[in-house]
Amino acid sequence: MILNRKLRIGLILFLAGTILIAVTITYVNLKKKVNSSDTFKKESFPDKDADMTMDNFHFTQAGQGKSDWEVKAVRAKLFKKENKAVLEDVVAVFTTSQGVRLELKGDEGLFNTESHDIYIRKRNNDIKIISSNGYTMTTDSLSWDNKKRVVATDDAVLIEGKEIKLKGKGLRINAISQELEVLSDVEAVIKK
Repeated sequence: MILNRKLRIGLILFLAGTILIAVTITYVNLKKKVNSSDTFKKESFPDKDADMTMDNFHFTQAGQGKSDWEVKAVRAKLFKKENKAVLEDVVAVFTTSQGVRLELKGDEGLFNTESHDIYIRKRNNDIKIISSNGYTMTTDSLSWDNKKRVVATDDAVLIEGKEIKLKGKGLRINAISQELEVLSDVEAVIKK
């Protein structure tokens, strides 16, 4: 009977500890998600009056004595409290560690002035990524996670080069490793 009681108390303590760990992990993951570039969605664009508006917006992030990446826009509306800039007619340029240049062009963007994450979405024209090694990628939205150094979308994507035409849904480009991943529904045509 005493063994049964000790076993029951042990199981209760184990169960309580497991629940506490699960709650902690869930809380930490939710907190990370709130601060990630994945949260740049349609509703994140401020719709009130900007603190400041500027024409010919240009931001460059430099590292180790050279330009790491830059973003330009015809116009920017700055919102200090939200740490956001809403950009019109956006061009962002990234250079991978192997020297491949990626140029992203879109109608409208959201730039986090604190984390330097960027979200670009389609308003009228498709978003294009043009790489210096001969590929063009087209989609409806893109995000740049500055900390992870990743360009990503969950939308349909079309990739065209001299030798291949590839369609799919979802895209991840790692600027450090130069790995490109199409996530699902992949169709590829090899050109002759």
